[in-house]
Amino acid sequence: MAAIRAWDLGVVVRLFRQHTGLSQAAVARLVNIDQAEVSRLERGRKKIRDRRQLAQWSEALGVPDGLLGPLPDVDRPSSMADSMGNHLTLPDGHGQLLLPAGRNLPPTALPTLTGPVASLQGDALLLASSGEAEAWSRMPLRALLAVHHSGDGTERYFVTDARGGVRDEAGSPFAIPMAYEFDAFTLGILWAAAGFDSAILGDDAALYGELDLPSQDLSGVGRQSVTLDGLTDGSQMLVGSRACARFILDQRNQLAGDPVFWTREQRGEEAATWLLFEHKHRYLELMAPARAHDGVGRAFCVPHQEVAASPMYERVLLFLAIALMESYGITTWVTDEADLQQTEGFALVPGHRAAIATWVRAESAPQTALTSRARSLRAFAGITGHARAHSVTMGSTSGERLAATSDYLGLDREWLTHRCGQLAAVGTTGLARPRSRHLSLDALDRACAYVAAELRSEAGAPVGATR
Repeated sequence: MAAIRAWDLGVVVRLFRQHTGLSQAAVARLVNIDQAEVSRLERGRKKIRDRRQLAQWSEALGVPDGLLGPLPDVDRPSSMADSMGNHLTLPDGHGQLLLPAGRNLPPTALPTLTGPVASLQGDALLLASSGEAEAWSRMPLRALLAVHHSGDGTERYFVTDARGGVRDEAGSPFAIPMAYEFDAFTLGILWAAAGFDSAILGDDAALYGELDLPSQDLSGVGRQSVTLDGLTDGSQMLVGSRACARFILDQRNQLAGDPVFWTREQRGEEAATWLLFEHKHRYLELMAPARAHDGVGRAFCVPHQEVAASPMYERVLLFLAIALMESYGITTWVTDEADLQQTEGFALVPGHRAAIATWVRAESAPQTALTSRARSLRAFAGITGHARAHSVTMGSTSGERLAATSDYLGLDREWLTHRCGQLAAVGTTGLARPRSRHLSLDALDRACAYVAAELRSEAGAPVGATR
């Protein structure tokens, strides 16, 4: 109890392992992190002062709820390194970055080749080339090149996709932008990109042979014929999302107006589909309102318990997906009303029609229907009206809503603004180059640029300012 009250989770973990006989690797799997982080906790080199994360760990390790009551009500720690994971580490030389499993995505292991920084060049760190680095740059599978650099008394790591390595003018070293610092932000991008890439590429033959995927126009009349049986969960998410997007686009004339939307994404894994699935970005472009933030909105239901259970990298992805909506002139509302989380997804033109389209957490195949029943329309209007009136991220401007969203998700605004600005300047392709033809980073880059501009404006800094 004293260790919990002192925020010393390292002692708790060590005692827990002594009592259960579990290894550090086993504990890491329980709490969805890597073994190195468990080791740093036990050695006192890492502290957790985020109440949400402490509660999540304590629940996973079986710490009684009563012991958490006396803790200070601290939602965000004073140390950015602790709260944002700014100083994640990688093994020197040959190693693997073990990305944890999500609710649908499998665990993924990325080969890594890590060495010391050779020199600095502007906003990039140079990894001296070698025959080994050259060979890794031609590796067909996803792999990472990384450098470590000491600054301010801490060791910081920077990563790049091995096939996206950029050489300097002399053509020798690999240049890794400082924007690609290995922290919760880049971890989230790598986690989602690698997870979906692996899942979808595993079903490439089935998707190519059975799924009609027009290359340009989502609103085409072609229909999916592939069954979900036998597909990976990531591929099922692709198929379900595609079917629902196409259905709503097919019904656009029937809806006869700009609809308001209810969406079921609650976690970063689900929301990352907006950032990575190429068809979803095209769908947003086609459905963007003629007049930005003129009554068109999308409501999310994200209860407190989902925020508390989400690792930081997933909360970053959810935040970026919400920012992407805002960038297309769609006002976002977030309700924490847990009783509404099972509501099916829909696009509603009040008093006229609603297109029901549900694929997130659907029990089997995606569910689609068109209704004009007055009772259903009143129910849908009541749900979106409640979300609009009681949004926990309410604001009169996009910047205000994004600031409120970052606060609700427990993310530091200054950190988000800085990291989004960095990544917007260099793009994310060099970090997480997609392998699957169904994935794209265009939406992710757009979201980063929008967040940097809006949050800087909200903070009163010039939009073009840098740190």
